[in-house]
Amino acid sequence: MLHDSIKQSSEETVARPFMTHLARLGIETHSWRWGNPTQGEPDIICIGGGEKPFGIEIDSAFYSPGDARQLRTVVTELAREGKRQTVMSTSDIGDEDLPPGLIRNPDAKLATNLQATMVEHCLKHYGIRTYLVLDGSWAPLTSADDAEMILAALSKPAICPFADVFLALTRNWSSGRVFFRLER
Repeated sequence: MLHDSIKQSSEETVARPFMTHLARLGIETHSWRWGNPTQGEPDIICIGGGEKPFGIEIDSAFYSPGDARQLRTVVTELAREGKRQTVMSTSDIGDEDLPPGLIRNPDAKLATNLQATMVEHCLKHYGIRTYLVLDGSWAPLTSADDAEMILAALSKPAICPFADVFLALTRNWSSGRVFFRLER
């Protein structure tokens, strides 16, 4: 099955600034196209300056599937009806007593899911040099200011077929992506 339009739009939102980031690292992209997953290609195939093609594989992680559904509901209601929901402190409340949709330690949950996403993706092997982008930029309670904590919780598996692995986050109050290289 080829990419659907929502997945493509989401990936392009991350891929374009990532290509700019790669250019700052000396890796130019002159053109790109969507990869074909049925042919074992990564999400995006890039052509650089006189180099062989390279790939970009983008995978998003969230706090949990339930949290993603809850956020989608909140955002949809806000956009459609102007509804706002109450935010409460979770101090001195056990996880079992939290109302649905509240997230305790969102950065730690995101880091756990990003790690699982990376491990799962490291089982894939592409025929071209490919960069993995772990996209945490859609998680609204986490920003680029939290990168140090998240990076400290991530480690590449012993066998990592990617040329490099990056974490994508947004700055507070901005939709612009910031990319951080996983060093370990």
